[in-house]
Order: sequence, then C-alpha cells, then structure tokens
Amino acid sequence: MQERTFSILGDSISTFRGYNPEGSEIFYPHDGFDVLNVADTWWSLLAARRHLTLMRNDSYSGSRISRTGVRPPSSCFADEKRQRHLSGDFIIIFGGTNDWGQSEQPTTQEVFARAYRDLVASMGARHPASTLYFCTPLQRNDYPLTAPNIHGWTQLDLARTIRDIVGEYPFTRLIDLAAYPIAAGDGFLLDGLHPGKLGMERLASLMEAAL
Repeated sequence: MQERTFSILGDSISTFRGYNPEGSEIFYPHDGFDVLNVADTWWSLLAARRHLTLMRNDSYSGSRISRTGVRPPSSCFADEKRQRHLSGDFIIIFGGTNDWGQSEQPTTQEVFARAYRDLVASMGARHPASTLYFCTPLQRNDYPLTAPNIHGWTQLDLARTIRDIVGEYPFTRLIDLAAYPIAAGDGFLLDGLHPGKLGMERLASLMEAAL
C-alpha cells in the first residue's frame, strides 16, 4: 500500500530542532518538557500510526497568522516563503494562538479575521491538489476561555472566527481542536500552552480522529 504524504504549516507546538526550515525559531526540545525525541511529537506519532510520509514541516515558534508582533513579517503563515515548499496529499495548518495570546502586541479580532481569510485563500491557490486541514488552536489554560485579551476578544472568539472562515471555503476541512476540553492539572499542557509528551499523544489522537 502506497503511503500518503503530508506537510505542516505551524507554530511552536509543531517544531522540533533539526526538522524545520533553517532560520525558524524552535521550541522543542525545551527545558522542563519531556518531549525529548522527535518521535514524541504529535506529527511523528500521527505519521507512525497512519503510515504517512512527512514531506515538509514549516513550523516557526511564535509565528502568527497575521503580519503583526515582534517576529519577522516573513514568519507570517500567509507568507509565500513559508507556503511554497509545502506539498503532499494533505496539509495541516495549525496556528492562531499567538495572534490572540502572545504577550507582545496581540492583534485585534478584525485584523486576525482578514489575515485568516488571506491564509485560506492563498493556500487554496497555491495547493489545489492537496486536501487542506485548518485547525482551531488547542484550549490553553494559562488564560480562562472567557477571559478577553487587551483587545477584548477571547479564546472562544478565536476558535469561532476560524470555524466561520473555514466554513466559507468549499475546498477546506476543519480540525476543531478547540472543542476538546483541556484543564489545568491534566498534564497535557506543561506551561498552559505547549504540550508535554502526554499532550502530544492526545493531540496526535485528535488529529488522527479528524483525518
């Protein structure tokens, strides 16, 4: 049986040293986290379980959907430099939490929505032969779900915005990770945002179920 192929466009949760493009900021492996080997990442677990071949993982720690914040503008998800080398039977696009909750200049909901539409449209134009899976971010427990950021929108608003925009495009599919409840103390997110080994295993299972 021929293995299916996939790529990832992501942020810190999908990084691992040596597996992302040169120049990308990397989170994993990280002090205090038990994700010590690439085999512990959600995408390696998913590939092993579903007999998938990873073509490219273009993930960049701290990157946003919008061209805002302190990272280089070229780290934006919609940037051609990040999108052009993606390929495969399907592509998983997993980001957005940094636009909402990053301490350095979080963006407004209106700016985010415009940027997400640009992301979806540009991915559809560049990768018409790939099935495109857009993910809502995991629930983070360093902030309450209903707590607004400095611009007055919540994690619930973030997930709803992505669901609504993805639903506008017939060529997209949604992986609604935000619908899965995550509580402080359950061991999934070791700092309230980034998964540890247990969280990576659960994230891989959620991705697998959606695929």
